[in-house]
Amino acid sequence: MSKPSDSVIWGAVLLVIGVGLLVWNLDILASMEITATWVVVALFALSGLAFVFSYLNKRSAWWRLIPGFTLLALAAVLFLSARGAPATWVAAVLLAGVTLAFLVIYLSDREERWWALIPFGSVAVMVVVAALSTRPAVAPALLGAVLFGGMGLVFFLIYALARERQRFGWALVPAATLGVMGLAALAAYLPTALPALAEAQRLWPVLLVVAGAGLLGYAALRASRQAPPAVELPPAAETAVAPGASVTTVAEEEPKPRTTRYQRSPITLVDEKPASQEAPAAASQPTGAAASGEVPDIYEFLKNAPPEGKQ
Repeated sequence: MSKPSDSVIWGAVLLVIGVGLLVWNLDILASMEITATWVVVALFALSGLAFVFSYLNKRSAWWRLIPGFTLLALAAVLFLSARGAPATWVAAVLLAGVTLAFLVIYLSDREERWWALIPFGSVAVMVVVAALSTRPAVAPALLGAVLFGGMGLVFFLIYALARERQRFGWALVPAATLGVMGLAALAAYLPTALPALAEAQRLWPVLLVVAGAGLLGYAALRASRQAPPAVELPPAAETAVAPGASVTTVAEEEPKPRTTRYQRSPITLVDEKPASQEAPAAASQPTGAAASGEVPDIYEFLKNAPPEGKQ
């Protein structure tokens, strides 16, 4: 009850049910028993319909289906009791109402509300067992076979109806366990129903052997289909390897020539002169520099400069 409105609804329902049962037990309306019965039936039916319609207005509140169908089932139980129906059938109707509630919950969202199949199947199996128990000739072994086999079928349906079966592989464990128990109970019942099968009763484990072999074959077939195809790589080129040499070789790269980012230009202290003065200046230069036509470097100039005292 996360909201105040839910508390109001549940409080009103419990109040009405409590007052009705109290009046019924105290025989306050004994003279109006028939009328009171129909009034109670109508109250239960209207309350159940109110829950169902409230769910239709808000589909996320799935829990409202449980009291809704339960109240509708109680109205049917009171109606059948007033008509003098057998108690077993009355109980079966009540359980059927609960079963229908969980079935609708599952169908409203099969992917997220898969868990509703468990109470749905459990209660449905109980309804079948209750209906069979009304017959006095039914052996207890048959009831056990129906109970265990039906519960095993419920867990198998959880796996079979799932969209992503890999998530629900766990359901096969209780399904197989309950299924084996159901087969054992059925094997105990068959000699009573069919005496001709009394000798074959000891051979019923053959069914388990066949089922196990079938599952193993199916698993092997799937594994062979899902195996990736073998990929053949082209043969590598064979090269002669010297004795004692390493198999793994790394090609050596030739060193790249060093390149300087810039080249130093010679610094000269010779002022540029007009063309008319170039000839006398050229005559005064050393013979090697004039012959080569190069501008004297600063280092050569300082090297060949006369001392300061002899100027």
